[in-house]
Amino acid sequence: MKRRKKIVENPRKTFLIVTSSEAELLYFSQMRKDCRYTNMSLIWAHEATNLEDLVKFAAKERTKGKFDTTWCFFSFESYQVTAQAIKDVQELAKKRKVQLAWTNPSLALWYLLHLQSPRMPINDNKVIEDSLKSVFAGFRSDANYLLGDGSSLHLRLFPAKAQAVMNSGTYNTMAMQQGYTVAPINFTKLINEISDVCGVADMSHNQKMIGLKNA
Repeated sequence: MKRRKKIVENPRKTFLIVTSSEAELLYFSQMRKDCRYTNMSLIWAHEATNLEDLVKFAAKERTKGKFDTTWCFFSFESYQVTAQAIKDVQELAKKRKVQLAWTNPSLALWYLLHLQSPRMPINDNKVIEDSLKSVFAGFRSDANYLLGDGSSLHLRLFPAKAQAVMNSGTYNTMAMQQGYTVAPINFTKLINEISDVCGVADMSHNQKMIGLKNA
């Protein structure tokens, strides 16, 4: 009797993102659900009060969960971050095998870059919110919005993901030319690594919702 050949698959790498706010956690949770990223884990470091706390917490969770890849994601607004604070914590992050991604002033800037590339750097989150309200009625950058009217925000933004990545590069170049010493949106590498580690997004079950398939 001929034996069946046993198929051996390598286990998928595990991916952890530790966020500085609940709103960031909820956005990545939407991404995980929409794209079916089963090997992505998310934790909100709600007790962290600065970048050093965030990195140390992420490193502890990385070791405890034996994650292959670990990222910290934070907004400048979360801890009143400065460019110098990022530079100061980079050596610690490297030593603890944690990578850093951020948006300045908030994650809402990343949302906005799906829709447009601002002509000037924006430091006021209210300006960003007002721009997004013209597209998403009642938009707010807080967790309550993502739990309510914004529960499908990632899904609605997803078709413009490539445009957001392109606009991020343009926006960073403009900001650095105008005196920024740290790029205001360091997010593209994280987005690319999510795709590399977690796989290509499976949006088939959401096609009707984002208009890629007739209802």
